[in-house]
Amino acid sequence: MDHNVRNWDVQRRNDGALLVRVRSSEPVGRPVPDAVFTFRSGDPQYESWGQMLRERDAAPGQPSI
Repeated sequence: MDHNVRNWDVQRRNDGALLVRVRSSEPVGRPVPDAVFTFRSGDPQYESWGQMLRERDAAPGQPSI
């Protein structure tokens, strides 16, 4: 997975779920919408996205998109 924060954003919602937005590339022609996913505790990808959120929040100077 690309850890470039310009391509994705992850937020923890008030209910504990993780909301992940993967930004679409800039194709020539018709724009493609971003992909948006939510993961809850117990979902296979929940822990890996949670780890990326913790790493991003711990990194000095990392922008939150």
